Amino acid sequence: MFDSGAIPWGCWVWMELPWQFPERFLGFTYVDPDVGLSAKGGPESSAEVIEQPAFTVRLPGGFPFRVLTAEEVSTRGLPAAPSWLVHYGPQPDPESPWRKDPCLAGLFHERHPNDLQVMVHDGEPRRTQRSPEMCWVRVLRAEQGPARRALLNSEQETPAQVDSPGDTWVYVARLLNVPHQLRDIRQDDELRFISGTGLAHPLHVTEKYLQERANWLIAPCDKCGWSEAFDAPSRMARLRFPEMPPDSEVTTFSAFCPLCGGIQLLTREDVN
Repeated sequence: MFDSGAIPWGCWVWMELPWQFPERFLGFTYVDPDVGLSAKGGPESSAEVIEQPAFTVRLPGGFPFRVLTAEEVSTRGLPAAPSWLVHYGPQPDPESPWRKDPCLAGLFHERHPNDLQVMVHDGEPRRTQRSPEMCWVRVLRAEQGPARRALLNSEQETPAQVDSPGDTWVYVARLLNVPHQLRDIRQDDELRFISGTGLAHPLHVTEKYLQERANWLIAPCDKCGWSEAFDAPSRMARLRFPEMPPDSEVTTFSAFCPLCGGIQLLTREDVN
């Protein structure tokens, strides 16, 4: 039975194409770094369909398809991956952490499976006078990040850890488009972002923010539930208490939510 849903990459497929041949199209799906998800192949009876494919189909195209089973691949003598695939560079790994992150499910571009939009910023708008922007990025790798603690509702007596230490990922990506007004980040720069419960969008974060995050408890915005910040908490505190002596530290302060203007409460609770 043929499918019309999302077509996977890195596999052999049959496709029903509106073309000049009476046969089905047999091809291998892959990601071209320039134009995205594609399939190379030809009529299923063609001897050249494996290593010298004559046709390229840009996907998704709405064409009915079916992924060949392992038995069908073996019976036809098809390789796990054709040799020409090396010309298109490393292919997306379906086992990558960002592919399994439920908070990122459904956000990736249908033709570029490692591309998605992230909220990118220069820091807290109160300090920078610049608003965040939704920008396209391409995920390159994942790193272990800090535990991020938040009070998920007002009845909680103890903080909740948004993610367990073993499952807290920070994603490294390359910025694909030119920001409209941001000054601290440019097209093709690498950036880091996080996902998670309480975030309306994946969020660009700085290394300083990540260094401090595990030691701060954030009570999410009382209006929209936003559970992170744009600047490192220590920088936010200095902005609010500019007369504070250099050797002193603020351990609790409130902040206006950068998205909706509601209230967040940040509290320092060092974790050993």
